[in-house]
Amino acid sequence: MTLAEIPEGEGVAIDTNILVYANQGQSDECIKFLRRCACGDLHGIVPLPMVAELVHALMLIEARENNWIERQNPSRALAGRPDLIRRLVRYEIQVREFFGIGLRIEPAQGADVLEALRVQREVGLLTNDALLLAVARRLNCISVASADKTIAAAPGFTFYAPGDVL
Repeated sequence: MTLAEIPEGEGVAIDTNILVYANQGQSDECIKFLRRCACGDLHGIVPLPMVAELVHALMLIEARENNWIERQNPSRALAGRPDLIRRLVRYEIQVREFFGIGLRIEPAQGADVLEALRVQREVGLLTNDALLLAVARRLNCISVASADKTIAAAPGFTFYAPGDVL
């Protein structure tokens, strides 16, 4: 189902890719979805590991846009250049704007990590994808917004994805 089909009032666990697509203007559906969350039509929940992923992604995007790093192992390239990291400014503004949207930031707990391990065994997801579902499960949140089709295979969740990204 698409992001536009999420029923009003629904609690939705949000994956990092939705946030990045909206931030980068790559998906009108993601932008509209976050607007629905911001105005209270939906209750957007972002587990803290997804926030950390967002911050990291925005740093790398800015460094790439500045032509400071290449695509091959950009994290390692940037990690070796603390002088460049100190010069990054746009990502910080974007992160501050993200916190202003009014999404619920939910910390991951130790029990969530253990639940994520179980999800990984069941569905075959990577760690942060499994953590997204583990936190959602703890909160009794069955709706998940993600562009990652592998998450859709997880039982017990309703998967919503943007239809305007490849």
